[in-house]
Amino acid sequence: MRGLPMRLTLLGRFTAASALVAAAFAGVLGWFVANEVTHAASDEAVATTAQAVEMLLGPFVVRGDFAHPLWPSRVDDLNRLIHPHLRTRGIIRVTLWNPQGTAIYSSDAALLGRRRPLTPPVRAALGGQVAAVVEQAARDPDALAMADGRILRVYVPVRVLGSGAPVGVYEVHRDARPLLARLRAARLRAWVLILAGTAALYGSLFSLVRRASGTLLAQQRALERAFDGTVRSLAAAVDAKDAYTSGHSSRVAAYARATGHALRLPDPDVRAVELAGHLHDVGKIGIPDHMLGKRGPLEPHEWAAVRQHALVGYAILEPVPIDDRVKLAVRHSHERWDGAGYPDRLSGDAIPIHARILAVADAYEAMTSNRPYRAALTHRDAAAELRRGAGTQFDPRVVQAFLHVLEGSEGPEPRVARPLPAAVAGSAGAAGR
Repeated sequence: MRGLPMRLTLLGRFTAASALVAAAFAGVLGWFVANEVTHAASDEAVATTAQAVEMLLGPFVVRGDFAHPLWPSRVDDLNRLIHPHLRTRGIIRVTLWNPQGTAIYSSDAALLGRRRPLTPPVRAALGGQVAAVVEQAARDPDALAMADGRILRVYVPVRVLGSGAPVGVYEVHRDARPLLARLRAARLRAWVLILAGTAALYGSLFSLVRRASGTLLAQQRALERAFDGTVRSLAAAVDAKDAYTSGHSSRVAAYARATGHALRLPDPDVRAVELAGHLHDVGKIGIPDHMLGKRGPLEPHEWAAVRQHALVGYAILEPVPIDDRVKLAVRHSHERWDGAGYPDRLSGDAIPIHARILAVADAYEAMTSNRPYRAALTHRDAAAELRRGAGTQFDPRVVQAFLHVLEGSEGPEPRVARPLPAAVAGSAGAAGR
């Protein structure tokens, strides 16, 4: 069942990842659209302003007007012509500057004849480009009427008949507040539409993935139930080889699971050690029944055959797509803490923790069950054997956790309790066959 646990979190992982992607997409798209809307509206306002001032003043100025400030009578005539149209277009003031920076005309009489340095927007207009700046009116000492608002300054090149290059610059001051209000409303509409569209798209995808995840989880649960059933059936088949070991693997699995919890192992490790408890004796399928049920001590060649069951079990499980921790626990369940075990003579922490737990659980279950070669021990005697083997045969920490789990849950003790026979004590008795 390799890989299935990850699928359990498919919906959660999709929800987190897709929410981040959707938020990032909405943010980038919103920023892009809002900027485009801002630029479009600003360009439109600037273009409209430039068109309006060229239409109002263009027909009445000639190239010679830019040599020096206009006569007062000429200024009065221009004011009478254009003033009625300025307010209707939101224009506060119009000033004409010549290339030397002298105001030759202004709807504000106080500016007439004034000189000013050529600022970058003025230079851009003299180069033939329309330029615009939005700023607080308070920064302009001559725009007293707009001191509490913002203005749009538009600089428009002045072209006259017979002249290719601009001969001056229109500087137009326009109330920027209506433009800014329109921009805010446009940006708000863009953000609302984008967020609503992204939320609708995300909701549709989430609903689709949620249904697919539900189907997948249901299938996974069915597979897990089938897998658990297969494992239990296999363990029962192994245990059925000997009437004395009926239910042995299930009890070892239960002990191993409880010990894993007591050691505060992560859930995947607890699951692995429980599964290994069911499968730890699968290699005994290849051991002749007369060896497993023999009432007396095993012969050396018989012991050699029995000791192979860990490797046989590992070989059986190797091609099976289950957690490698389970396979290694089966292989090393008969290693000893002092390195005198088998098959690889591992010692100490080099033995996988799952195998160390199995060693204790298997030994206790074997000692407290009736076997052909000896009667069951009481819990007290079996616990004493585990304590005696802690630090040599068993991991002391695992023994401590295992016995802590059994406190108050030992169950009824066998009526007859006899010491381990010397021929099997510490080997077959402690680890089982």
